[in-house]
Amino acid sequence: MNTLLVKNSGLFAFTPVDNRFISNLMREAGETELKVYLYALMLVHSGGDASEIAPALGLTEDEVQNAFRYWEKQGLVRLISGEGENLAVEFLPTAVDENVVSARNLRYSSLIKKLQSSLGTRNLTGSELQRIYDWVEIFRFEEDAAVKIVEHCLAVKGARVHINYMDSVAKRLAADDMLSATAVSASFEREKELSSGAAVILKRWRLSRRPTEDELALYEKWTGEWGFSAEAIDIALGEMTAVERPNFKYLDAVLASYRESGSITTDALREMQRRQDIIAELAHQAFVRAGLKRKASASDRHQFDLWANEYGMSAEMILFAADTAASSASPFADMRRRIEDWHKRGIASYQAAKNDHDASGDTGKTSRSSKVSRSLNYRQQKYTAEQLKALGVDLGEDVYSDED
Repeated sequence: MNTLLVKNSGLFAFTPVDNRFISNLMREAGETELKVYLYALMLVHSGGDASEIAPALGLTEDEVQNAFRYWEKQGLVRLISGEGENLAVEFLPTAVDENVVSARNLRYSSLIKKLQSSLGTRNLTGSELQRIYDWVEIFRFEEDAAVKIVEHCLAVKGARVHINYMDSVAKRLAADDMLSATAVSASFEREKELSSGAAVILKRWRLSRRPTEDELALYEKWTGEWGFSAEAIDIALGEMTAVERPNFKYLDAVLASYRESGSITTDALREMQRRQDIIAELAHQAFVRAGLKRKASASDRHQFDLWANEYGMSAEMILFAADTAASSASPFADMRRRIEDWHKRGIASYQAAKNDHDASGDTGKTSRSSKVSRSLNYRQQKYTAEQLKALGVDLGEDVYSDED
């Protein structure tokens, strides 16, 4: 059998990679950084252009540029000029100047001693130390701040924490201009506070896990941007006892409604909760008097809130409307019609409503006592049309239906 072998010159091309790159630098680099360096190195030897890198690797231009900046800090490349398509990169020899490294280590001898006292069983490699030196030189961290970052990362992730994680923490702090040891400590303390507060919520819901980043962000918004205290948030949690699967998103909606109503302090929330309890009790008593066997829904309670706080009707008057509606086929709808009619005609007291009822010759059931429970003593509150709309109160002419 005769076999013909056809040579493809591209198949046998190769890209030389210095062993010092593999042994000294590759382990600490991220996946994107490695891809960009090796692909760019191939282009250097084959005569390609840097604009090919992003589409070939499925990366953005920013990701490519960030990768080159990483290798520039490692001393392998030099960014000559430009951004994006005009980026010019010069590749440098892989050899490490030991004299330069030794001089840098000597300059940071005090920092090295501080780090050694905090590391425990963890040892930092030469390349890891160079990254930490960059925090001081490039980000302008105080040396003590750099030590606190390392200590924090070890406490959070353990002795095997990767330098890339430490670097990401340092970059986040630098972005917030927290460069002093005092600022870094305050940031970590705040982070601990947020984590602890969010963990308390999870524990209350009997969830044995750590808060997620999104949950911590919400908790920071509630306590920082919105100004809720931990005690105020605890009051809001009381509204979620009937929720089958409580979660931070639902709690966020509850707190947002409090904030929109202007109630963010503990005292304001307690007063609001007290008013809500009074309205709930008023609705319960009215339903009993009207002969309704179902529980008042949230929409029903909003309607009672409207009558009591917007219309200014007393509990005695509202309960009288419930008594007169008891013989109706649809008690709640009848109660609503009566109260709306009284309001339109300016009848605003129990006695005036009773006189109007007696004058009309209505033979409906009114024999129940109009005595009002002391638990229904409340201060009236006025609502704007926008607030009523937000509460879901319908001021239209629709007819309520009752499901006994």
